[in-house]
Amino acid sequence: MTLYEFLMLDETEQVEIFWNGVPVGSVCDGAFVIECRQIDDFYIEYKILGGHYIDMCGFKNPDLLKPYLEQIDISNLGK
Repeated sequence: MTLYEFLMLDETEQVEIFWNGVPVGSVCDGAFVIECRQIDDFYIEYKILGGHYIDMCGFKNPDLLKPYLEQIDISNLGK
């Protein structure tokens, strides 16, 4: 599936595909919690406010993963 194909789906289908994606991580941005998952060769961010879905957006640029990757504790890798 491409990002374009994902964006053409209705919201219910997008949410289902999002939850079946590969978890990348989550970050807090003010009052929002943003969860990111990989679907094929793109990423989807799922915004939550007060436990309720607010919005989703997609991207392909791996540079935008930096906030999620910074959450990973690599100090125990290789031990």
